[in-house]
Amino acid sequence: MKLLFELFTEELPFSEMVGLDDQIKDKLSHLLNSNNVVFKQPEVFITPRRIALRFEFEELLRLQEKKIVGPPESVCYKDGKPTKALEGFLRKHNATINDVSIEETPKGRYAVITIKSEAAPAKPVVVESLNTMLNSLHFNKKMRWGNGEYEFIRPVHNVLLLIDDKVEPFEFAGKKSTDFTYGHRFMDNRKINVSYESYLQHLKDASVIADQEERRKLIKKQLEEICENEGLDLIQDEELLDEVVNLTEFPVVVVGGFEERFLKLPDEVLITSMKDHQRYFAFTKNGKLANRFAAVSNIKTSNMDLIRVGYERVLKARFSDAEFFFEEDKKRPLASFVEELKNMMFQEKLGSQYDRTQRLMKLASFVAEKLGFDTEKAQRAAYLSKADLMTQMVYEFPELQGVMGREYALLSSEDPEVAEAIFEQYLPKENLTPKTKTGIALSIADKTDLIVGGFLANLKPTGAKDPYGLRRAALGIIRTLMDNQLFLGLKELLEYADSLYNANLNLDEIIDFIRIRFINYLKELKAYPHDALEAVTSARFNDIYDARLRLDALMHLIENDPDKAKRFAIKRVFNIVKDYTYSDITPELFVENEEKQLYEAIKRMKDSLSRMVQQKDYAAILDMVADERETINRFFDNVMVMDKDEALRKNRLALLNALKNIVLTVADFRFLEI
Repeated sequence: MKLLFELFTEELPFSEMVGLDDQIKDKLSHLLNSNNVVFKQPEVFITPRRIALRFEFEELLRLQEKKIVGPPESVCYKDGKPTKALEGFLRKHNATINDVSIEETPKGRYAVITIKSEAAPAKPVVVESLNTMLNSLHFNKKMRWGNGEYEFIRPVHNVLLLIDDKVEPFEFAGKKSTDFTYGHRFMDNRKINVSYESYLQHLKDASVIADQEERRKLIKKQLEEICENEGLDLIQDEELLDEVVNLTEFPVVVVGGFEERFLKLPDEVLITSMKDHQRYFAFTKNGKLANRFAAVSNIKTSNMDLIRVGYERVLKARFSDAEFFFEEDKKRPLASFVEELKNMMFQEKLGSQYDRTQRLMKLASFVAEKLGFDTEKAQRAAYLSKADLMTQMVYEFPELQGVMGREYALLSSEDPEVAEAIFEQYLPKENLTPKTKTGIALSIADKTDLIVGGFLANLKPTGAKDPYGLRRAALGIIRTLMDNQLFLGLKELLEYADSLYNANLNLDEIIDFIRIRFINYLKELKAYPHDALEAVTSARFNDIYDARLRLDALMHLIENDPDKAKRFAIKRVFNIVKDYTYSDITPELFVENEEKQLYEAIKRMKDSLSRMVQQKDYAAILDMVADERETINRFFDNVMVMDKDEALRKNRLALLNALKNIVLTVADFRFLEI
């Protein structure tokens, strides 16, 4: 059977369309699978005015077999005949003696019958699954209309639902199902009858390209043709491409230009204005920004020049404003804006941006000192870090904070590294992380102050909500330290940040907050197994890059231990010692040779341990322990650890505890699943 469905709506917001197709596929596929529907993967089509899908499914649900365990074999038969216990079991499940088999179970041999589900039509289940999926879609904000009884991302104007090209009774948001839809709002707004096979083509005939991937390819092809024709290079921007794909039903790329005099403005100003305010693509020529742009129109007319002129006129007004702001801001040195930060609130409970600047000066200097960087540069960068917030340019274009700070700092003859740090404080972004020493110090200070202040003001993230970006700040610290291979103690850093607020916060809670971000980030980054991440971070978590090195060392052991023999030997130690802390070993109490052998192995390991820890050679530590797995296994095979004699028992546990403590310099093997 073939199902075609479409919701025809008012204009959908781009922000809610991102990932909507995957959400629909995942939710619907899960519902269909759980209800035993046999189907092909749904195709999902999203445009600014419609949410559509189609897929094929089998007429009948998948037959299910269910095994029911009855009485034990020992009470099923007597003298070769069924007992009352077995007969009662069969009557209860409407089965006969021929349906019974005896099977081995974890509890022994039992009577078992297998019940097969009856063939049932799939269509009602599919329609109900469709309705459930629609009502379960997650949107950040929904609208109500009518008398408030209908709720969806945007008001629904038409519902199309066909199964085998016949209208299937269905109602959603007050609209009953039909066999038609509508064409392009401006170019062909007529009612269109469609079928499963003709849906895409009939819409295309009505100036609607329903397939978002086809629209994406069409836009990219037109941009490539512009580059080829004019000798330009496109500034690639996938985020902007996603947006224009989801803003158009019939994309037509229009190329335009602007006056060369605007090229004296910083490139970021021009690009940001084109992208964020107008959704235009920018180009370079011979490595420099070109005075050309490309806009994506949602209509095609006989006079596209008229549309181009409109785009150029709007952009000229934008650039003229930016030019004025830039010239006005340049009349003052960047440092002259700092005092004005007293009039800008950072957060009600945390003071003004000026108060924050004062904290950042101390905190950036602290971080720089710990990392061996120039503290004076860090302090100067922190002093200027928020000054651009008071400029006219950043007031008009908030996205340019940091970018304009760098530009105005250079124009004010500040140290180039200080200027770059003002920009880098807002990194990481996408694949960019801070690289200058001063930028690293300021970026870490900025995010640490935000996290500590957020916890102080009770702005901690809850569920999916994180209005002050504390999770992003924690991830920024993690990425900056790991990408630059830097060691920095979190507790000492947080203690100093806490002292600047006189807060006396529970810092263990903040460290655990960062630890969870570390685990989640690395699970996504390289698909590290969760048990390995828990093993490493549970052993200790105070230095982010140190934890990453220990994780890599543990993964090295795992990858070179296919039969798990090394890990199994080490985990045996953790399983028996658990939280035992006794550490005084008395060699005179050794009875078995295996005790002496393990003791000698531990002494050899301890001789090398300090050097390995100092050199952060955690892989060598685990390899060193794993090389003694035969010694460890012989100990467990021949020595009674939990001896009745208390002195022997404590001595043997102390011996194992010494070995456990060596391993704990890398990871806590209690968390490893072997």
